[in-house]
Amino acid sequence: MSTQLEHLENDSSSFMRASVIAAMAELDIATTILKLGNAATSGQIAKESCCDNRGMEALLDALVALGYFSKSSTGATALYSVIEQYVPLLDSRESTSYIPMLRHRASLQRHWSRLSWAVKYGKPQKEYTESFLGAEQDGVSFILAMNAIALWLTASTVDALDKAGIFTSLPPDARILDIGGASGTYTEAFLQKLPQATATLFDLPAGITQAKQRFHNSAMQSRVSLLEGDFTQRGFPEGFDFAWISAIIHQLGKEGCRDLYRKTLTALKPGGLVAIRDFVMDASKTFPKEGTLFGINMLINTPQGRVYTFDEIKDDLIAAGFEHVEHAVQMPTMSAVVVASKPQKQ
Repeated sequence: MSTQLEHLENDSSSFMRASVIAAMAELDIATTILKLGNAATSGQIAKESCCDNRGMEALLDALVALGYFSKSSTGATALYSVIEQYVPLLDSRESTSYIPMLRHRASLQRHWSRLSWAVKYGKPQKEYTESFLGAEQDGVSFILAMNAIALWLTASTVDALDKAGIFTSLPPDARILDIGGASGTYTEAFLQKLPQATATLFDLPAGITQAKQRFHNSAMQSRVSLLEGDFTQRGFPEGFDFAWISAIIHQLGKEGCRDLYRKTLTALKPGGLVAIRDFVMDASKTFPKEGTLFGINMLINTPQGRVYTFDEIKDDLIAAGFEHVEHAVQMPTMSAVVVASKPQKQ
């Protein structure tokens, strides 16, 4: 097989592996096996999951071949187990579980099947199908998926911000605005980093519900204010030293970004900082590779969303009234960070 054909074959067949993982996540197969003592036959797992025996055996064998499960022998009495190293990621009961993200990606797969239409017409297509878990649970999976990925990325992101001098530039008792903060993973991390700081987390109702669960009766509860709202429809409170816009701008078109930046500028004190975490593309818009694929994701799922280059982000921040725009954290992932400051005098 030629290198070129192998390249095409690997990329074009990847949907099969992704679909196997998606089915495992939506059916919560790993958790079922773990509840059965991490050693169960395909028949037992099918019965517990209310699934067809033939279908379950085929799925389990594929998961063994992919390296997530193990199989003890052959025949109907063969026992399946979750490989130990994957238990924290595949047990939906664990705080470290990656199951919500896998379920969210399963929903995205259904959207991506309409990519040709999205490219042809330049907008999301309506012929999407919710998962058998239902639209409400698909929404919950999205929120929990963002929390799951944040759990893995927060420490390194905060460390990168620290090395870039972001925290030392803030007053010890800084007021922090976390825009679209969801369950509050970054809010919590910032308050741990700045023990005298306080924070306001602003998000839609579903995100605020998750944040309430995180901070209820916690040591940080008195330091966090939760504010429900839609930033496309209203502005923010004022008087903040630092605003955090994490994984938001890719959902918006150019004017939407500028509107968000203007509202953020108003919310900050003179000299206050904004930090924007997202993919930051190079000038060619072809690197990083994952950013180009995420741009496709925005084409499929949003009316105007896209990924941006540093110069595009800088131009929009300056147009909104910010200055001293810097690419403070340079990473080929969504953990790249651009910072800017509100002028001391306006």
